Amino acid sequence: MHIITGLILAGLAGKYKGNPALGGLPRFRTGPVRVTHALEGRIRFLVPSLRGAEPGDLEKTLELRSLPGVSHVEASAVTGSVLLVYRPDEVDPPLLFAALVRLLGLEEELGHPPPPMLLSEIRNMGQSLNHAVYDRTGGVADLWTVLILGLGILGTRKLLQGGWTAFPTGFTLLWWALHGASRRNGGAS
Repeated sequence: MHIITGLILAGLAGKYKGNPALGGLPRFRTGPVRVTHALEGRIRFLVPSLRGAEPGDLEKTLELRSLPGVSHVEASAVTGSVLLVYRPDEVDPPLLFAALVRLLGLEEELGHPPPPMLLSEIRNMGQSLNHAVYDRTGGVADLWTVLILGLGILGTRKLLQGGWTAFPTGFTLLWWALHGASRRNGGAS
Protein backbone atom coordinates (compact mmCIF):
# COMPACT_ATOMS: atom_id res chain seq x y z
CA MET A 1 0.00 0.00 0.00
CA HIS A 2 2.80 2.42 0.87
CA ILE A 3 4.55 1.78 -2.45
CA ILE A 4 1.30 2.59 -4.24
CA THR A 5 0.99 5.83 -2.24
CA GLY A 6 4.52 6.80 -3.25
CA LEU A 7 3.85 6.03 -6.90
CA ILE A 8 0.64 8.04 -6.87
CA LEU A 9 2.39 10.99 -5.24
CA ALA A 10 5.25 10.78 -7.71
CA GLY A 11 2.77 10.54 -10.59
CA LEU A 12 0.79 13.54 -9.39
CA ALA A 13 3.94 15.50 -8.74
CA GLY A 14 5.19 14.68 -12.24
CA LYS A 15 2.25 16.53 -13.78
CA TYR A 16 3.26 19.80 -12.11
CA LYS A 17 5.47 21.96 -14.31
CA GLY A 18 6.91 24.52 -11.96
CA ASN A 19 10.47 25.09 -10.86
CA PRO A 20 12.71 22.83 -13.00
CA ALA A 21 14.95 22.23 -9.96
CA LEU A 22 11.99 20.47 -8.33
CA GLY A 23 11.88 17.87 -11.08
CA GLY A 24 8.08 17.99 -11.10
CA LEU A 25 7.65 18.12 -7.32
CA PRO A 26 4.90 20.61 -6.39
CA ARG A 27 5.31 23.22 -3.70
CA PHE A 28 2.64 22.43 -1.14
CA ARG A 29 1.74 25.40 1.06
CA THR A 30 0.27 23.22 3.79
CA GLY A 31 0.63 19.66 4.93
CA PRO A 32 3.04 17.47 6.84
CA VAL A 33 5.92 17.97 4.38
CA ARG A 34 6.53 21.10 2.29
CA VAL A 35 9.25 22.14 -0.11
CA THR A 36 10.62 25.48 1.05
CA HIS A 37 13.62 25.84 -1.24
CA ALA A 38 14.97 23.98 -4.23
CA LEU A 39 18.01 24.23 -6.41
CA GLU A 40 19.23 21.55 -8.75
CA GLY A 41 20.86 19.02 -6.47
CA ARG A 42 19.56 20.56 -3.23
CA ILE A 43 16.09 20.59 -1.63
CA ARG A 44 14.98 21.86 1.76
CA PHE A 45 11.80 20.36 3.15
CA LEU A 46 9.82 21.84 6.02
CA VAL A 47 8.42 19.16 8.33
CA PRO A 48 6.44 20.92 11.11
CA SER A 49 6.27 17.72 13.19
CA LEU A 50 10.08 17.80 13.56
CA ARG A 51 10.05 21.15 15.40
CA GLY A 52 11.19 20.46 18.93
CA ALA A 53 11.74 16.78 18.11
CA GLU A 54 14.01 14.53 20.11
CA PRO A 55 17.40 13.63 18.57
CA GLY A 56 16.17 10.07 17.97
CA ASP A 57 13.39 11.35 15.75
CA LEU A 58 15.89 13.29 13.66
CA GLU A 59 18.05 10.17 13.24
CA LYS A 60 15.32 8.67 11.01
CA THR A 61 15.98 11.33 8.39
CA LEU A 62 19.65 10.32 8.20
CA GLU A 63 18.53 7.02 6.68
CA LEU A 64 17.92 9.00 3.48
CA ARG A 65 21.72 8.90 2.97
CA SER A 66 21.35 5.24 2.03
CA LEU A 67 19.45 6.22 -1.12
CA PRO A 68 21.63 6.15 -4.22
CA GLY A 69 22.44 9.69 -5.28
CA VAL A 70 21.93 11.32 -1.85
CA SER A 71 25.20 12.79 -0.61
CA HIS A 72 24.17 14.88 2.43
CA VAL A 73 21.23 14.99 4.85
CA GLU A 74 20.82 17.60 7.55
CA ALA A 75 17.82 17.87 9.89
CA SER A 76 17.03 20.63 12.38
CA ALA A 77 14.70 20.31 15.34
CA VAL A 78 14.77 24.10 15.75
CA THR A 79 13.38 24.93 12.31
CA GLY A 80 11.75 21.57 11.53
CA SER A 81 13.58 21.40 8.23
CA VAL A 82 15.41 18.67 6.35
CA LEU A 83 18.08 19.60 3.83
CA LEU A 84 18.93 17.05 1.15
CA VAL A 85 21.89 17.36 -1.18
CA TYR A 86 21.65 14.89 -4.04
CA ARG A 87 22.96 14.14 -7.52
CA PRO A 88 20.13 15.04 -9.93
CA ASP A 89 21.29 12.55 -12.54
CA GLU A 90 20.86 9.67 -10.05
CA VAL A 91 17.68 10.50 -8.10
CA ASP A 92 14.45 12.40 -8.77
CA PRO A 93 13.04 14.92 -6.25
CA PRO A 94 9.62 13.17 -6.09
CA LEU A 95 11.41 10.03 -4.91
CA LEU A 96 13.14 12.03 -2.16
CA PHE A 97 9.79 13.49 -1.11
CA ALA A 98 8.16 10.04 -1.01
CA ALA A 99 11.12 8.54 0.90
CA LEU A 100 11.03 11.32 3.51
CA VAL A 101 7.27 10.92 3.99
CA ARG A 102 7.68 7.15 4.32
CA LEU A 103 10.60 7.34 6.78
CA LEU A 104 8.77 9.76 9.05
CA GLY A 105 5.50 7.79 8.84
CA LEU A 106 3.49 10.72 7.47
CA GLU A 107 1.60 8.86 4.72
CA GLU A 108 -1.72 8.99 6.54
CA GLU A 109 -1.37 12.70 7.38
CA LEU A 110 -0.69 13.40 3.71
CA GLY A 111 -4.02 11.81 2.79
CA HIS A 112 -5.97 13.74 5.42
CA PRO A 113 -5.49 17.48 5.17
CA PRO A 114 -6.12 19.45 8.34
CA PRO A 115 -9.53 21.11 8.69
CA PRO A 116 -9.73 24.60 7.23
CA MET A 117 -9.06 27.43 9.66
CA LEU A 118 -12.48 28.96 8.93
CA LEU A 119 -14.23 25.74 9.97
CA SER A 120 -12.17 25.60 13.17
CA GLU A 121 -13.11 29.20 13.99
CA ILE A 122 -16.81 28.52 13.35
CA ARG A 123 -16.61 25.53 15.70
CA ASN A 124 -14.89 27.69 18.33
CA MET A 125 -17.63 30.32 18.00
CA GLY A 126 -20.30 27.64 18.36
CA GLN A 127 -18.62 26.21 21.45
CA SER A 128 -18.35 29.70 22.97
CA LEU A 129 -22.01 30.42 22.23
CA ASN A 130 -22.99 27.04 23.65
CA HIS A 131 -21.05 27.79 26.84
CA ALA A 132 -22.65 31.25 27.09
CA VAL A 133 -26.18 29.79 26.80
CA TYR A 134 -25.32 27.12 29.36
CA ASP A 135 -24.00 29.75 31.80
CA ARG A 136 -26.93 32.11 31.17
CA THR A 137 -29.50 29.39 31.89
CA GLY A 138 -27.63 28.20 34.98
CA GLY A 139 -26.94 24.79 33.47
CA VAL A 140 -30.58 24.10 32.59
CA ALA A 141 -29.99 24.14 28.83
CA ASP A 142 -27.25 24.53 26.27
CA LEU A 143 -27.39 25.82 22.70
CA TRP A 144 -28.23 22.40 21.27
CA THR A 145 -31.14 21.94 23.65
CA VAL A 146 -32.48 25.43 22.89
CA LEU A 147 -32.31 24.72 19.14
CA ILE A 148 -34.12 21.37 19.54
CA LEU A 149 -36.85 22.98 21.65
CA GLY A 150 -37.15 25.88 19.22
CA LEU A 151 -37.54 23.56 16.24
CA GLY A 152 -40.07 21.42 18.12
CA ILE A 153 -42.15 24.44 19.15
CA LEU A 154 -42.01 26.00 15.69
CA GLY A 155 -42.93 22.68 14.01
CA THR A 156 -45.87 22.09 16.36
CA ARG A 157 -47.08 25.66 15.85
CA LYS A 158 -46.95 25.30 12.06
CA LEU A 159 -48.85 22.00 12.23
CA LEU A 160 -51.56 23.47 14.50
CA GLN A 161 -51.95 26.59 12.34
CA GLY A 162 -51.92 24.88 8.96
CA GLY A 163 -52.99 21.34 9.79
CA TRP A 164 -51.95 18.88 7.12
CA THR A 165 -51.36 21.74 4.72
CA ALA A 166 -48.30 22.60 6.78
CA PHE A 167 -46.68 19.52 5.28
CA PRO A 168 -43.69 19.30 4.83
CA THR A 169 -42.52 22.34 6.82
CA GLY A 170 -44.08 21.47 10.17
CA PHE A 171 -43.15 17.81 9.91
CA THR A 172 -39.68 18.70 8.71
CA LEU A 173 -39.08 20.97 11.69
CA LEU A 174 -40.42 18.33 14.08
CA TRP A 175 -38.25 15.67 12.44
CA TRP A 176 -35.18 17.89 12.81
CA ALA A 177 -36.01 18.40 16.47
CA LEU A 178 -36.60 14.69 17.13
CA HIS A 179 -33.60 13.64 15.10
CA GLY A 180 -31.42 16.18 16.90
CA ALA A 181 -32.66 14.99 20.27
CA SER A 182 -32.07 11.33 19.42
CA ARG A 183 -28.55 12.05 18.12
CA ARG A 184 -27.78 14.06 21.23
CA ASN A 185 -29.08 11.38 23.63
CA GLY A 186 -27.90 8.41 21.57
CA GLY A 187 -24.26 9.45 21.74
CA ALA A 188 -23.81 9.87 18.00
CA SER A 189 -22.59 13.27 16.96
